[in-house]
Amino acid sequence: RVSPDVILLQCVDDLLISGKENNVIKETTDTLLNFLGEQGLRVSKPKLQYVEKEVKYLGHLISERKHKISPERIKGIVELPLLRTKKELRNFW
Repeated sequence: RVSPDVILLQCVDDLLISGKENNVIKETTDTLLNFLGEQGLRVSKPKLQYVEKEVKYLGHLISERKHKISPERIKGIVELPLLRTKKELRNFW
């Protein structure tokens, strides 16, 4: 069960827990991690962001009052090749 004081977002296998009070977020996160472990599921330690002021989620940087695209994602878009012909455009996808 998720506390009514937190928001739990899920997109496939990416989870985000958000709330106003760190202790409630920590408790909910611990409960969720224990539940996932009991179900035989694993959590990637390198991807785990535990009670942070700003988190990376689905290619975005999210903080209390801000939401922006991550620099890595912007770099990937900027570095896309410039397509000059119909053939290049067709082959791109």
